[in-house]
Amino acid sequence: MALMTDSLFTAPAPKASFAGQFTVVATTAFDWLFRRLELARTRANLLEMDDRMLADIGLDRATAQNEGDRGFWG
Repeated sequence: MALMTDSLFTAPAPKASFAGQFTVVATTAFDWLFRRLELARTRANLLEMDDRMLADIGLDRATAQNEGDRGFWG
């Protein structure tokens, strides 16, 4: 016969917790921010390239300037 206190240690864990949901939201937000900062960094790199380098990747100075001047959000 099982003791009554055994049921305290075998109770099922909650299926979803607020902390788990918050972690998913926070991770998604940090991923978005990281991608946007990386985009801003690569756009800034375009502005530093000379015309020969831009031609190697198929861009002209005007296109690189337009892309480099965009903000990190878009």
